[in-house]
Amino acid sequence: MKNFVIAALMLAISSLGLAAEPSHQQFEQQIKASVVSLAGKEIASLKVLYLSGDVGPWMDTGMALNQGDKVTVVLNGKVWLSRTYNLSFEAPIAVWMKVAEAGPIFRAERETNTFVAQDSGSLKLKNYPGQRWTDPSGKYLGEPAPVNPDSGGGVSVALILWSKDANVAEQLQRIASKDATATWAVAELDRQKSKPRKPPADWYYMWELGPSQVYAEVAPQKTNGAPSKAIDLHTHNDVAILQKDAPFELTPDTILQWKWKADKLPAKVSENSLPTHDYMSIAVEFDNGRDITFFWSHDLPVGQSFHCPLPGWDHRETHIVARSGEAELGKWISEEKNLTEHYSKAVGGTMPKRITRVWLIAVSLFQHGEGASQFGEIVLKNGKQDLRIY
Repeated sequence: MKNFVIAALMLAISSLGLAAEPSHQQFEQQIKASVVSLAGKEIASLKVLYLSGDVGPWMDTGMALNQGDKVTVVLNGKVWLSRTYNLSFEAPIAVWMKVAEAGPIFRAERETNTFVAQDSGSLKLKNYPGQRWTDPSGKYLGEPAPVNPDSGGGVSVALILWSKDANVAEQLQRIASKDATATWAVAELDRQKSKPRKPPADWYYMWELGPSQVYAEVAPQKTNGAPSKAIDLHTHNDVAILQKDAPFELTPDTILQWKWKADKLPAKVSENSLPTHDYMSIAVEFDNGRDITFFWSHDLPVGQSFHCPLPGWDHRETHIVARSGEAELGKWISEEKNLTEHYSKAVGGTMPKRITRVWLIAVSLFQHGEGASQFGEIVLKNGKQDLRIY
């Protein structure tokens, strides 16, 4: 019976399409072979490390950087939260870095990245913490569980410190032309040459999740109800929160108005559990640190609310279903929500006095799916004044 259960579990896992974890040894050998001719000349230092999912605190790489140094980072692997449920953090989301002890922390947007050190110090690495970051210096909540057979994995990290006068693009091209297996060099060249997606100038990414290519300002197609401009959201196996400061008094008649068009939902089932918590939404943050977020659900009933199922977020975020199902996908829809009424019903307790920010949220980490939507004409009103957010 025991062998039958194990076999059944392995079959269930394989049916999820989980790929074999990468070999750190192969990664290390390939990286070193592709750059060996540049060592001591164009390349000042090279470190190839393995950041296990079981590593808790910040790990010192031993690579000493001076302000202005150029470092190329190559990542390979993923950190498993649960193999059974196919929950993982891809390498760019999992691996975070900092140079100075006081931060700021940062991460790559892709499996390759080249950054310029803004401070002097030893480069440090850490996996995204068990719950969340608490400040930009890298303090955090939560460590890996003492024993969790269902988690694990890790990320191989190559750190290439270039010499002061090295032209990074030229050296990457040199590596790629001489070594057909150096796909990482091709990927980094492509990243450097590609045109990044940029959100509106007065919006910014939430520091504790880092930047991404999820959002971009666009001119939407001219269809019924379409605004003249919109913020495009495209998420695939990632997470991002875009924010804008929005100081505004919260009164009994304060409302949030916006238009949105959802083209593809990232979730295939109800979003109110941790393994299925993929969604796209607009949120309002208050002066007490809490936020309420209105999302387009796969199948939950409109008006249903629940606290976020993610550790570290359950006490700060409350989700409210604004739309549900696929019948209205592809259509521009106007929304209006009374924030005091929704906060009172879904959160309760002492009412905050002010709104501080408006967010756009994209999550597709858990089911590894894809979501696409657009937002426009975002306005806060309270009967006395209007504040156009976008």
